[in-house]
Amino acid sequence: MPTCRCSCSTPPNDLTAGRTPRWTGRLTTRAKKRPTRKNTLIADPTRYIHYLGPTTCGATHDYQMLKNEVDVNLGLLDLFAWLADLGYLGLVRDYDVAPESLPHRKPRRSKKTPATALTDTQRAENHAHARRRVKVEHAISGAKRLGCVTQVYRNKSLAFNDRVMALACGIWNWHLTKKKKTI
Repeated sequence: MPTCRCSCSTPPNDLTAGRTPRWTGRLTTRAKKRPTRKNTLIADPTRYIHYLGPTTCGATHDYQMLKNEVDVNLGLLDLFAWLADLGYLGLVRDYDVAPESLPHRKPRRSKKTPATALTDTQRAENHAHARRRVKVEHAISGAKRLGCVTQVYRNKSLAFNDRVMALACGIWNWHLTKKKKTI
């Protein structure tokens, strides 16, 4: 059985006969496509998680998850000062939340406005918004300290998915209360 010229012991096909084989691998490794999970979290500036929504697939938009979870008439939105990212663009229109809860969006480029950029005041407001909102991101990363939350989910039970995330948030909140008592 003839082998390839690179001595890899694979028989050459008709297209590659007489040519040296090319390396077709990528220089960088890509992450495999995995089924992802998402939850809605409500945390305060001390990074304590007050609300954990049900687990949904990662392809669902953030604002759609919030609309499915929170009713307008429930009054939950009045309890907190909201700081959201641009994934929640309809929050101001649908839930009567203050416009300061969302960062400013960069305007679209058009024939009338070819140069699109935020003004200096808008950039400063976005910077201040990000400095306040980073505490929520720290709460999310604190809940992800539990390894089974961030790793690939191979279990078939959907209820177990919610339990794992609730357990992770509970451990994070316990960590924060223990940290306050020892200091």
